[in-house]
Amino acid sequence: MKNNKLVLLILLLAVLVAAYFYFDQSSTTLIHVKGGKFDFAIKDTNSIDKVFIADAQGENITLVKGKNGWLVNGKYNARPDNIRLLMKTFSRIAVKSPVPKASFETVVKKIATGATKVEIYQGAEKPSKIYYLGGSTMDQTGTYMLLETEGVKSTVPYIMHIPGFRGFLTSRFFTNNDEWRDPVIFKYAAKDINKLEVTYFEDEKQSFFIERNDTEIELLDGSRKKISGFPKERLEEYLSRYEKIYYEMIDIESTKEKIDSIIASTPFFKIKLEDVYGSTKEIVAYHMPNFRTTLNPVDGTLFEYDVDRMYGYVNKELFVYIQFATFDEITIKKDDFLIP
Repeated sequence: MKNNKLVLLILLLAVLVAAYFYFDQSSTTLIHVKGGKFDFAIKDTNSIDKVFIADAQGENITLVKGKNGWLVNGKYNARPDNIRLLMKTFSRIAVKSPVPKASFETVVKKIATGATKVEIYQGAEKPSKIYYLGGSTMDQTGTYMLLETEGVKSTVPYIMHIPGFRGFLTSRFFTNNDEWRDPVIFKYAAKDINKLEVTYFEDEKQSFFIERNDTEIELLDGSRKKISGFPKERLEEYLSRYEKIYYEMIDIESTKEKIDSIIASTPFFKIKLEDVYGSTKEIVAYHMPNFRTTLNPVDGTLFEYDVDRMYGYVNKELFVYIQFATFDEITIKKDDFLIP
């Protein structure tokens, strides 16, 4: 009896070990078909300097790593959080299982006709690896993918996943330029700000300028008259608030006619910043109508404008939504510097 139990235990352990190696991407037993490639992961993601993503609809995006970070299509800074997620995906991606025989042909056809293509470069002119993504599994926990290396495609696709993450991977490889773009408006250390102009169109007496002259920093009113009699440290503290100012999202819903109409209206405020290198950035803000019909809790009347969001026109090229919660930090009035 004891011998029988021992034999069963050994058989069970053998099955478990076999299953482990069958599903573990490091095991050569996964190459159950000649020419199968499953080495998707890239351990050294710091060596990745370019990623090209193209979808089945003909849209594509190119991400290139430069000295100061990643660029989108060679023009805009990329969102750091999106880049971090992409690199994490490259480093942790693993085989979940081979594609079942019952769905093999369907998956292969889908990859052949409607895959998202991801080219990964590591310092060479040709991609080191190319992913072909063909959609997710029925339970949404795996993604059908096929690998190409050295110009040769795998003969079979695999079901891929991120260990510990429940979901599919296709959504991480998108081609929308606006979604990849870093939503930063101002990102400056106080010492790097040379001039600042804050204009309030509804209360022009509260507009002000801040300027650096050699080693001195000055506050001027809207008519550029120098203001004194307050602690100069307040100016440095105020400038330090420009380290992280972001927009919420790009407005992709409004028509060109509507945007042009808003831009032609009287603004709420304008902030223009010049850094010590002579580069300038600005945002012009406009009130947003109270579409949500938010009521004033004091008297029950409707607020005239949205109390959470505004429209923003960044560098005369990008129309966005911005939040009061973000801009309240930097839209202080001239007199606020003079409070004892």
